[in-house]
Amino acid sequence: MMLGFEEMVVRCVDDEAKVHIREAVRCYEAGAYRAAIVSAHVSVCFDLIAKLRSLASGGDQVAGTLVAKLDGLQQQQSGGNQAAIKGLLEIERNLLEDFRDKFDFFGGQEFEELNRLRADRNRCAHPTFSHNTLPYAPAAELARLHIHSALTYVLSQPPKQGKAALASLRAVIVSPYFPTALGDAVERLRGSEIGTAREVLVRAFVDDLAFGWPDPASPYYANANVPLALEATVELHRPIAVPRLVIAVQKLAKSGVAEAVRFAGAGTVRISEVADQVDDATKATLRTWLQQETSENKGRAIKRALQVGWWRDAALQALATISADQLRAVSEPPPEMVTRAAQLFGMATDWNDANELAGEVANPLADRFSSADIEHVFERSQNGADLIGSHGFREFIRLLYDKNPILDADLETLLDAHGLTYYKRADQIEEA
Repeated sequence: MMLGFEEMVVRCVDDEAKVHIREAVRCYEAGAYRAAIVSAHVSVCFDLIAKLRSLASGGDQVAGTLVAKLDGLQQQQSGGNQAAIKGLLEIERNLLEDFRDKFDFFGGQEFEELNRLRADRNRCAHPTFSHNTLPYAPAAELARLHIHSALTYVLSQPPKQGKAALASLRAVIVSPYFPTALGDAVERLRGSEIGTAREVLVRAFVDDLAFGWPDPASPYYANANVPLALEATVELHRPIAVPRLVIAVQKLAKSGVAEAVRFAGAGTVRISEVADQVDDATKATLRTWLQQETSENKGRAIKRALQVGWWRDAALQALATISADQLRAVSEPPPEMVTRAAQLFGMATDWNDANELAGEVANPLADRFSSADIEHVFERSQNGADLIGSHGFREFIRLLYDKNPILDADLETLLDAHGLTYYKRADQIEEA
């Protein structure tokens, strides 16, 4: 257990607090449990005051006001004004409440544990608190618990938590330099306040992201970095972030607000655990949303939804309404989406349309077309689509020869069957 303490002491942020918590550990080892509890509480007070100064130096106005009051009282006390001691003691007594209420530094459970430390410190240090003639004799387990609480909830935490941490994280997320790849985004957030955050901050950050994206008053409004930041947060704190995101998604879907439902859909398709855990009402809403979605991200959403059991049928229906622009935005499309590319190419109304569709969806995916997809395009070239004679159609067939796994003989059989013999490579060479 002592090795565990030493490892935790190394992580302490403030050097002065580290001195006092080491003293608490030494007292514990020596069996001086009252002294250990007193030193643990003193270390918490030193550390919180150091954090208060750090917040003030970072521009937090509430922290700045408290630091100014503290400095003024310390100057008065140094000048011999004994009345200042009352004010200093009041600041010390209220440190836990101030960090809970004004800076969102503690969750409810954390505050209760530290409040017990403060109460037991008073029992250890003040004889007047005891109703018995014998001095208070705390158990070894209690002293160990209080040292652990001080290290875990205060001394090992960075100075920015709660409101200040959320403000700092917003600057990171909305920056044009926030990474665009998930792995890099994870590493960027690992080095921020959320990297080693307690549960209360993780939950607050998830809410800030999820409810901020659809809110025009939020700095996160419609910011493309937000969904990726949520994914990265899940990677860092999965047991905490996933349940919180499920709750947020269900609330957003229930709101009926278009942008809120859109973000609920984005969060659900990006994170499989969320898709697995949302309730049936949310599933029903998101099935409808996907079919009615009109943004450029519809193709990417459909690709992910095809992999979700309860969403697949609705995703296939939505796929039938996808545009060439929405399909073009999808990387590594699955076979169902390649078939949609063949359908779109077979809808060309003139040569300009054929060339545009070839460049957007057909030719980039020509190596993925199945025999059935190819046959559909060839059949449409004879029955409604203005493909024959267009440069894009000629390039499409060339790519089928060069990149598609279909055998040349099989390709030429399809060309012959649909009156496209002229496009056979052998005939082109002979004519040349």
